[in-house]
Amino acid sequence: MASHAFASIREALSSGWITVHSTLQTKGTSCACGPMSNNLEQHNAVAVSHLAVPHHVMPTRNDIAFIRSLRDRSSRHTERKFVVEGQKCVAEALSSGWTLHGVYATEGSETPVSWNADPVSSKDMARMSAFKTAPGVLAVVGMPESEVPSAAEWAEDDQGAPFGLAVERLSDPGNLGTLIRTADWFGLRGIWVCPHTVDPFNPKVIQASMGALFRVSVWTREIPELVGTLQSAGVDTHGLDMEGTGIWDVEGMPTQSNKWCAILGSESHGLSEAARTACSGRLHIPGSGGSESLNAAMAAGMVLADWSRRAGGH
Repeated sequence: MASHAFASIREALSSGWITVHSTLQTKGTSCACGPMSNNLEQHNAVAVSHLAVPHHVMPTRNDIAFIRSLRDRSSRHTERKFVVEGQKCVAEALSSGWTLHGVYATEGSETPVSWNADPVSSKDMARMSAFKTAPGVLAVVGMPESEVPSAAEWAEDDQGAPFGLAVERLSDPGNLGTLIRTADWFGLRGIWVCPHTVDPFNPKVIQASMGALFRVSVWTREIPELVGTLQSAGVDTHGLDMEGTGIWDVEGMPTQSNKWCAILGSESHGLSEAARTACSGRLHIPGSGGSESLNAAMAAGMVLADWSRRAGGH
């Protein structure tokens, strides 16, 4: 795939119209990013600096084929690149400090001039987009190199929320994206997923996260092993399980010296037996209606909201 170089991107980089950002990293986090400005034009004029007047180039057939290839998980991770679509998510990408490899936009997309996006026809944008209805603006972004913190390092880190989240075998990209967005809301610097969870760089995950992926790291670990190491580091691990204790009945609160971590299973099967057995406790969310279960992202959000309240909004 490396041979599928972007002709237009090479020209853009050599001409200086794209600035390759330095990756802002702290231990255990992929990037640090400030809040979005309400003014996209003003926000991204600061985020992207240009050394020359851009010479816009329509994407070639090879460019389009390469972008389409990034729909595939193995291609994304081989090339270390992924696609971001839509005004909000592209704005987050531009302000994140992650490496930018190109921005493309249709004429009617109302993309800020400061983004210096290469023009693309609606037909070609539809071919490049992973969605049935193409948002009209698309960026190719490089994956960051991110260290996965050990359980002890995470337990000792006094930045961010005093609680965490680990996800096992979640397959729905919308659910994972919503979980990342929820984690961002409650101040988590990262979440754990198992190797069999949907790829966090899947376009639908990024869209559902509303760009929160650029602020919340996603660390990959086998969950039963992670649970054991977290407990050895003094972290209380709470598996979400229908047979657990009601979340309102649990005593105590998470603190920086005694963190809690919620362990969430798949949408259809819940936690694996190995993960369930490894947890120090199990929780469920009491309900009185007729539904069989809660949506995974909603359940996690309710638990994190309760923990945040107990911790005083941390």
